[in-house]
Amino acid sequence: MADAVNSEAGGQKPEVRGRGPGAGDQGSGIRLQFSILNFILAAFVALCLVYNVTLPVFEAPDEASHFRYAHYLANERRLPDLKRDLPSHEVTQPVLYYALAALVISPFDRSNLDQLVLLNPDWFDRSLNQGYTGVRGQHIHTEAERWPYQGAVWAVRAARLLSSLLGAATIALVYLIARDIFTGHAVNDASRPLIANLCAALVAFNPKFIHISSVVSNDIAITLAATATCWWMVRMANQPGMCDRVPLRRFFILGALVAAATLCKLQGLGLLAPALAAVFLVTPRERLSGRIVALLAGFFAVAGWWFVFNTLNYGHPLAWAQVQEANAALLRIPPLGAGEILATLPLWFTSYWGNLGIELHYDDWVNAVLFVALALAVIGCVVAFARKLPMVGNRAGFALLMIWQVTIAAMFAWWLRSYVGTENSRLIMPGVAPVVLLTAMGWLTLAPQRAWPAAAVAGAGSLLALAIAAPFVTIRPAYALPSMMSREGIVAAHQLPSAGVATFDGVIELLHAEVGTKRVKPGEHLDVTLYWGARQPVNQSYRVVLEALDLDGEVIGRKMAIPFGGRFATQRWQPGAYFRDDYRLPIGATAPRGPARVQLSLFKLYPEPGAASIDGANTRAFLIDRVKVEAATTSPPESSQPPIAVFGDVLRLDRVRFAPDQVTFDWTALRPPGNDYTLFVHVLDANGAQIGQKDAEPFDGQYPTGLWDAGERVRDVRAIALPPEARWLRIGWYDRQTGQRLAARMADGSPWPDDIVFIEIP
Repeated sequence: MADAVNSEAGGQKPEVRGRGPGAGDQGSGIRLQFSILNFILAAFVALCLVYNVTLPVFEAPDEASHFRYAHYLANERRLPDLKRDLPSHEVTQPVLYYALAALVISPFDRSNLDQLVLLNPDWFDRSLNQGYTGVRGQHIHTEAERWPYQGAVWAVRAARLLSSLLGAATIALVYLIARDIFTGHAVNDASRPLIANLCAALVAFNPKFIHISSVVSNDIAITLAATATCWWMVRMANQPGMCDRVPLRRFFILGALVAAATLCKLQGLGLLAPALAAVFLVTPRERLSGRIVALLAGFFAVAGWWFVFNTLNYGHPLAWAQVQEANAALLRIPPLGAGEILATLPLWFTSYWGNLGIELHYDDWVNAVLFVALALAVIGCVVAFARKLPMVGNRAGFALLMIWQVTIAAMFAWWLRSYVGTENSRLIMPGVAPVVLLTAMGWLTLAPQRAWPAAAVAGAGSLLALAIAAPFVTIRPAYALPSMMSREGIVAAHQLPSAGVATFDGVIELLHAEVGTKRVKPGEHLDVTLYWGARQPVNQSYRVVLEALDLDGEVIGRKMAIPFGGRFATQRWQPGAYFRDDYRLPIGATAPRGPARVQLSLFKLYPEPGAASIDGANTRAFLIDRVKVEAATTSPPESSQPPIAVFGDVLRLDRVRFAPDQVTFDWTALRPPGNDYTLFVHVLDANGAQIGQKDAEPFDGQYPTGLWDAGERVRDVRAIALPPEARWLRIGWYDRQTGQRLAARMADGSPWPDDIVFIEIP
């Protein structure tokens, strides 16, 4: 009788009640451990709510498609016809999760759903969004999503909450699995619940698990169903000595659980591997057939109707042709080879705790710390296996978990081999139970038993800190909108020297633009800041085009982007609201040394593709500033001829050459001039009368002296009329802001009168 009780209780010893010595301490310990589990579950649900409201609606992978499937079921109250009813590509998925979600969202008004599923055309523009990092947001997010929520937004939040409850159930089951696995001689009664709580915490505080538990997706449903199946198998295997007494109904229930997982996602079929292994591990050989029949009976009793439905309607129990058609756009041609699959392994790991949404990654140092923690767990597992798993008492149950882990990894590799965009470990999250059990075992194997509580607190606490930080450090900034101000407010707040320098297409007003530095090296970036906003409603998404061009007009740097880091497309701008917008303009590694102009233009797609016009200008590019692609600093070269003049000890005039209506000046910068100086050139006749004049910065302002480096030689060619009567040039440099001339000296150091240099025209 006692053995039967032990078997039904999952192998745990019956609780001894009484007032004997230690009874009160034991009760207090049990209450403490369950209090810890309750804290873990409460913290998990709270974190799910934070993630729920932090991640914008439908910004998880395929979330809109998952929701539309549930929306269809709630409205139509029937399964879709995969030959004609295709509200989303996810309708080829099994129905269980979506039926549950349909029940949850049915009470909510979803009439404004179309306002939430507007696809963002910029998202699909590969020139802007290579690798899904240039544009943030698959959908155009409107005021319909803002608090207070209305209509379909409440339905989405409720469906996400359903996922959170499924996640909480998964955590509880992991706790039970750990209690049934870690019963070896190295685990005493006090440390057993500690290990179970550590395993539960490693699931609950994994930001990736929280993420999939706070979005609309069947990933959490298959994870719960697979974990429930694992728990049942571990429970069955917990009394190997009593295997001949395991009733047939347990195998029937096991088959039903596998079927439930399959009805959540076709991945669940992989659970047949450990389920059949369970038959062999916990059943005498002479009783195999009856229990295999019971297992299959449970499976088909729950999922048989689904296979029959698909066979009758689509000619295949899995509707496989429809599944392949729905995923045809993702098909890899050719499929990945073994080496290419191995190359994706780092993504398996980083996306197991990160990538919260689409391409939302942690800083490298965070992943480095997590990789170290993972490496310690692997080392500990190797040691544990070498010691013959002293912590593991339920060897059969542990083996079944390993079989499931290998199966799901193989299924994932097969899917990854054939379909793009699947390098994401959310697809192997149904194996979360064996993963966290191995992690906990690895860590604790390396620590002395007296340090287990500290190790558990350190591991779980660190993961909790990451889970708390992720919404605010990783998710929210990725979708943050700029701080909007009035026109007058932004001018005053940033003390802008200009307020209204260009208007594009009559709707987008640029108040001011600036570069962070006037000098840049090849291969580096220029920081560019724009202050702008909308004068009128903008009916399309303009692309921001920043370019750097050299003196020959060749592009040496270019960036095309959506404003505010890809997060604030122009069709979201409101009239009268202005903001600061920062960019990094890359300069080519082979960019020639010398001056470059940095310019801004806007590109539109409709009604016809092309650059936006600038009101009142005959150009479509706005000049922001001129910068210098730097050369190495050198000492000023010596000239073989004495200089004609030296200006302010910074500019040396080495040579002047004349051609019809053209004068060429060869300059050497003795040190960086610092300011932008203007050269005046007066043409005089034989009597000293002025007959021509041209004041301009070098290269008509394209290469101002403020960009010149020490030791740099500059040849400045000036077009100026030289009539036959011209006999002299009169030149000098001055600061246009102050009118102050640079002092001019002759080769022997004596000053030129009035700082004006006279040059005879041959």
